[in-house]
Amino acid sequence: MSRSRVLIVIPARYHSTRFPGKPLAPIRGEPMILHVYRRASAVRSADRVVVATDDERIRSVVESAGGEAVMTGRGHRTGTSRVREVASMFRFGIVLNVQGDEPLFPVRGVERMIACMRENSRIVMGTLASRSDDPAAFGRSDVVKVVVDRSGNALYFSRSPVPFGPGRFLHHIGVYAYRRSFLLRFGSLKRGPLEERESLEQLRALENGYGIRVITCRGTSMGVDRPGDIKRVEKRLKSS
Repeated sequence: MSRSRVLIVIPARYHSTRFPGKPLAPIRGEPMILHVYRRASAVRSADRVVVATDDERIRSVVESAGGEAVMTGRGHRTGTSRVREVASMFRFGIVLNVQGDEPLFPVRGVERMIACMRENSRIVMGTLASRSDDPAAFGRSDVVKVVVDRSGNALYFSRSPVPFGPGRFLHHIGVYAYRRSFLLRFGSLKRGPLEERESLEQLRALENGYGIRVITCRGTSMGVDRPGDIKRVEKRLKSS
């Protein structure tokens, strides 16, 4: 196994509570999962890209467009758990979790995150963030904020307005990089009270004493949580 080879996994489930069928929702006439897949395929430092799903409809759409999909179990509670199943099938040293509802994730930021993981073997987990001074976003609970130390390591992630008070903050982008070895044992780590309270899985790493390197990038993302978010994404795509 090469420790520097990179596998991008895009977890995609059909039965979302707030938005059933979300991966197949059309964005400018094309299923969202294909937008995410093609964007992931544009990451030059990645060696392979696969969609991880438990739904034949999603698998069929991806494969009909020439992409690669892997069927996974139906019992996964989180996308990370689904990514971990796929990571166990392949022997790539670095595994990325690119969420299937992030059709605008910053490609260059992902490439910088991969470079950081390759250059520093002590980093077991990385993620992305972008600077923002949007007061509306700062107050929204679906916009995750991250606070970092002077070395760029995460101190805390929260749905609440942190750090306290208005001004520029770091808007977390839901893309993660893992050492394969760390990802495979992540599921055995104990869930802590902060993860439970915030409903943010990455806090499990911090609560168990593992660092997360945060790569700050210029590009922003726009996740799709509800049907109304589709119009916002289409407007952004039209202007780009």
